[in-house]
Amino acid sequence: MARQEPTSRRKRRTNGDGSADTATRLLLATERVIAQDGVANVSMRRINAEAGTSNISALHYYFGSLEQAIKAVFDLRSAQAEARRQEVLAELQARGGPLSVQDVLHAAIWPLAEMMLGDSTEHHYIGFVAAINRSPQFDMWNVIRHRNRRGLVRCYILLRRALPGIPKDILHTRMMLSWREALYALADVDEMIQARHPDRREPLVIFHATDLITRISAALAAPVSEATLVVRRVLMSRSTSDKGTLFGMDSFWKFGPSSPRTEGRKSA
Repeated sequence: MARQEPTSRRKRRTNGDGSADTATRLLLATERVIAQDGVANVSMRRINAEAGTSNISALHYYFGSLEQAIKAVFDLRSAQAEARRQEVLAELQARGGPLSVQDVLHAAIWPLAEMMLGDSTEHHYIGFVAAINRSPQFDMWNVIRHRNRRGLVRCYILLRRALPGIPKDILHTRMMLSWREALYALADVDEMIQARHPDRREPLVIFHATDLITRISAALAAPVSEATLVVRRVLMSRSTSDKGTLFGMDSFWKFGPSSPRTEGRKSA
């Protein structure tokens, strides 16, 4: 039996009747509206209207649900960011020698900042990702885990190698929270520039993005306080659920020596 292609993918490939253009308009509208108002305040009907389609069921027709449309936006934009991230990593590694923490963070964060340069009036990916991160109904890891993340995984591994003195569970948590910080900071900068200084977009984006990378570099490498280590021991002694991550805090159980999962593996 011939392999059946998913309905949404078949529809988006339709040519000659404007179907592909309609699907793209729906994705751009989804990105824009969620970036502006968040997930909770967005309906499929509103996205259809913002996309300029007279069919009130267009989003459902092309993508099946709002959640699938959100994932399709990630497919579109994350592919662009991933390609640029791989280019930056290749450029840095071509210099030879080990990469610094700041080098790796530049590769991870700068491709997102670049999306804010130039004419970004129809590019709302940074605000979109920040809004998804703020929504408790979405676990970002589950959304992106199979989507153009190879470059980010390489950055994660390189950061682990560059900071061997930080306990791996604490470093993991710092990296997860720092990624959220980067998204929120860039989204705030983008909104501020659009509202107040659209004529100075490029220097402002470069200033804030480079300073953000410097700040996060220092935060990742900061010494771990004794107070943090005391609470860490308490957290590592407790069980956890598999219902989702908590900004990297699940690493206390994942990497902890007293983790039920670790003990199970040792006794197996």
